[in-house]
Amino acid sequence: MIGETVTGAERRVHRRFDLALPMLVRVRAQTAQLLGASTKDISARGLYFCLHGDFELGTELECEVTLPPELCQGNAMQVKCKGRIVRVERGDDETIGVAATIEDYEFVKAF
Repeated sequence: MIGETVTGAERRVHRRFDLALPMLVRVRAQTAQLLGASTKDISARGLYFCLHGDFELGTELECEVTLPPELCQGNAMQVKCKGRIVRVERGDDETIGVAATIEDYEFVKAF
């Protein structure tokens, strides 16, 4: 998902998975959470999601992503991630695409 572009060719260190997973997003400098977001794809070190709002490069985020039971040996799992926005893509409507690094994570709850 998040990789360096060198002469037009992407070089990814971690495999990217096209998964739409429910998530909560919070800008670390604020207390409000944005509900209803979902991932478009995710890797071990980054994720891409779309939502309404205005975000800037370098903004620090906290995300809570719910992994489905089929990825977690039969139990859904909630993962809390900390990261930073590395790309923002503004669409024709008010939705934006956000690519963010995952700098730290912890498994916080099994369902």
